Amino acid sequence: MRARTALTLLAAARKFIVISAIAFWLGGFTFYAGVAIPTGVEVLGTHKAVGFITQGVTRWLNVAGVCALSIFLANLLIGWRQSSRGLKRLLLITWVVMVAVEIELFILHPVLDRMLVTQPIRDIIDQDRFDIWHRVYLLSTSAQWFFGVAHVWGISLLWGKEKPWGQPL
Repeated sequence: MRARTALTLLAAARKFIVISAIAFWLGGFTFYAGVAIPTGVEVLGTHKAVGFITQGVTRWLNVAGVCALSIFLANLLIGWRQSSRGLKRLLLITWVVMVAVEIELFILHPVLDRMLVTQPIRDIIDQDRFDIWHRVYLLSTSAQWFFGVAHVWGISLLWGKEKPWGQPL
């Protein structure tokens, strides 16, 4: 009985950690993109002004992404044996794409940073070049968000097939 209670608690802890990662990373990104940035533009007047805030925030979103992706990998591995072939594919493909995009974002961020000047005034060195790379960054984060939502769907399917701590139903 104690072993079963311990397994139940471990399963609950695992799910809590995964849900927390989803909420912090994907939820944070969704709120930031959907609410904070438009509100910032409304208050500060330009996307350029908000962009200098975004520069710092996106670094933290990328760090949160690495943490969340690590947690998603552990969750995937724990539930691997109980997953159907299709669910394994869904979880693995969405995870790999999110990791690939995260690597791209870590590469692109310094490229964009080098085009920004903060002293004596905040400015963009080469606006046309910046706009191109910034668009790539935005499209990449949008794709990553989409694959993240698909991954969450896969997690829901996985958890629907499990007993505590990955034991099949």
